[in-house]
Amino acid sequence: MALRAEHVVERLAPRVDQSPCAALRAANRAVTQFYDLVLAPTGLKATQFVALQTIDEAGEIAQCDFARNRAVAVETLSRRLSGLRSKGYIQVRTGDRHGEHIYRLTEKGRQALLNAAPYWERAQERLRRVLGENDWHVMPQVLDRIRAAALHAEELRTVNQLH
Repeated sequence: MALRAEHVVERLAPRVDQSPCAALRAANRAVTQFYDLVLAPTGLKATQFVALQTIDEAGEIAQCDFARNRAVAVETLSRRLSGLRSKGYIQVRTGDRHGEHIYRLTEKGRQALLNAAPYWERAQERLRRVLGENDWHVMPQVLDRIRAAALHAEELRTVNQLH
């Protein structure tokens, strides 16, 4: 019997007026912990896998572009990438702009990504099975719209004052 998301949600404690921010953060933590668990035999965390994948797809990427594209604070990204550098998975060079860091995978990093890919796919398939096909396909679209809306709201921000 396939386990559906509705059955899982029914087993969770009820939440009263949970904000979208709190719901998204809780979902993010749960999904990240799940992917971390499945990726554990590879020695990579989900955030590290995504970073390696992002750099691999770009070939080379400036830290500021990576941070902007993935909505990650530059400071957080620096910590995440320093761990990958110390493992020898990525290399950094100075770019043309002042203080710019450009990252690319090493052969060791490419191999780590290839070795972890089957575990990542296993996590994807497990989550897909529980969510069901419709929710699996709708989820990235909804999350992209939420991300775009948050970025747009940030552009419209004014001084936060309570009257």
